[in-house]
Amino acid sequence: MPDQTDRDVLEYLRVYVMVWQKIDFIWGMFLTTYLPLMGFINFYQKDISPIFALLMTLAVGLFTLINGRALRAHYDIANTMSAEFRRLNRSYPDLNGALSRRANMMKPGSVALTHYLAFAGFVYLVAGRVLPGVCGTQTGWSCIGMWLGL
Repeated sequence: MPDQTDRDVLEYLRVYVMVWQKIDFIWGMFLTTYLPLMGFINFYQKDISPIFALLMTLAVGLFTLINGRALRAHYDIANTMSAEFRRLNRSYPDLNGALSRRANMMKPGSVALTHYLAFAGFVYLVAGRVLPGVCGTQTGWSCIGMWLGL
């Protein structure tokens, strides 16, 4: 029969794994949302109305913001749990070593980078489909800049 300390360690590990499962789920939501949207914008051959493009861009932007914040929060939870476990349970050197190697202090920054780049790519694709009627022969970021008056 395991003692209370062993049960506490097992409970900690159960919750820690659940946090990582949630992180995987949130990343999965991000990927399974962006891939079809990018494919739709890239392969859809008809014109996209500016109003639809604006609403879609707003919705995708809000989704990206919410998803990124959720990921950052869950990485912070995992990092805090890992640090607290290592601080309080020094009698488990192998587990502490594994948690130290699994430290993810840089992950919140990578979340921001990947989400910003994905959203920038989405805006670029949408603008390329909507703005040629406004920009004439200019495409890409120069068209977006001209449209915004930059």
